[in-house]
Amino acid sequence: MVASQRELLRNALNNIATGTNIAVRLKESAQSAEVRELAKAVHFIGYGAQETILALTDEGRVKDL
Repeated sequence: MVASQRELLRNALNNIATGTNIAVRLKESAQSAEVRELAKAVHFIGYGAQETILALTDEGRVKDL
């Protein structure tokens, strides 16, 4: 059986959330300032991607695109 678009987006959301959680940990605990800054950027990218998926998949959201 082929996964539905919603199932694929939910899987993507879980993967992005996992990566975002790792970035949050690294941005606060990494020794290198460059690693902390990179983790901060990854955190923002991951959070934005999660918001995008939720905007497209959450039931009850106004469809105003």
